[in-house]
Amino acid sequence: MKIHTFGLATVAALLISQLSAPLPSNSTATSAYTLDQATFSLTQTNSMLAFEIHDRDPLAIDKILIDGLALTPDQKGIYEYDMEQQLEVEVVLSSDSASSLDKSDPMRHIASRTFPVRNLGLADAAVAQSTSATRTRIRYQTFIGRDFVQAKLLCFGFYVNVPNATYFNGNNRSWNADSNSYKTRFDSVITWGAKPAVNKEVSVGLTTVYLGLPPFVIPETSQRASAESMQLNTTVLSPDYVSFGIKQNVPNPFCFGADGINFDLHFYVRRDGVYTLTGNYLPVPFHEVYARDNVDTSWRQIMRSGFEVFECFTPIIGNLCDVNNLSQRSAF
Repeated sequence: MKIHTFGLATVAALLISQLSAPLPSNSTATSAYTLDQATFSLTQTNSMLAFEIHDRDPLAIDKILIDGLALTPDQKGIYEYDMEQQLEVEVVLSSDSASSLDKSDPMRHIASRTFPVRNLGLADAAVAQSTSATRTRIRYQTFIGRDFVQAKLLCFGFYVNVPNATYFNGNNRSWNADSNSYKTRFDSVITWGAKPAVNKEVSVGLTTVYLGLPPFVIPETSQRASAESMQLNTTVLSPDYVSFGIKQNVPNPFCFGADGINFDLHFYVRRDGVYTLTGNYLPVPFHEVYARDNVDTSWRQIMRSGFEVFECFTPIIGNLCDVNNLSQRSAF
């Protein structure tokens, strides 16, 4: 599997023309999300949400949840939800093949996306953020939820893995923008005003090899993967909006010749918090994206996604794992 190179000038121009004005009240917006073979399209009109699922796999189970409740389609196959006076809801999209119930199948097809949707009917409160912000930070982190991950396949690197006896360290946590335990962290720091700029702050967590059977394991050696692939490419800079791409492919330092934790994404971000995010990513392990500025210093969730099929990070088999396509427009 290859990471696509940037070809963003045309995309940036289209986004700028489409998003040069704030989202008005009583407006309509559309977004599309692709999980496995299914495409979930969302149309927002005022407070009403309408989802449709296209090109679905007949063997897959596709679900849409809002604030933990599963939606039921109407006779036309449309999933509707009225946010009424809710400022924001959490949406979960999932597509699981029938074989996903077989946990021993390393190539079972599972995909999920979690993200917030803000109420366009309350646009003044939900979308328009202060234009007095001087700095915005967008944080893209990846992490492993478990304490340890078993190496089921033989892999060569700075250490030769022993299948079923070698373990790698996880991060032992759930979603958390401020956690210092992660596999990769990619911060894009936007400076607004007369001299706009976008700079990156990147780091890679340490990978440790253990032998034994958790929790009785012995550390063997540690290695930190290179951050060289973590690149930022700025395409447009203005006092009130920027356009830039970020990408990475950070492999397990103990498994040469395999894909790593990777994504290739493009951001269009306005000073008032409206953004568009497009591109693709390998949804292993967990991916989390947040944003905040110096006016509202609390993190706002942009995206949560992923699962833990670690065979995707091994040679040959890993190249069969699919990326998820991403296209969303919202505000933080």
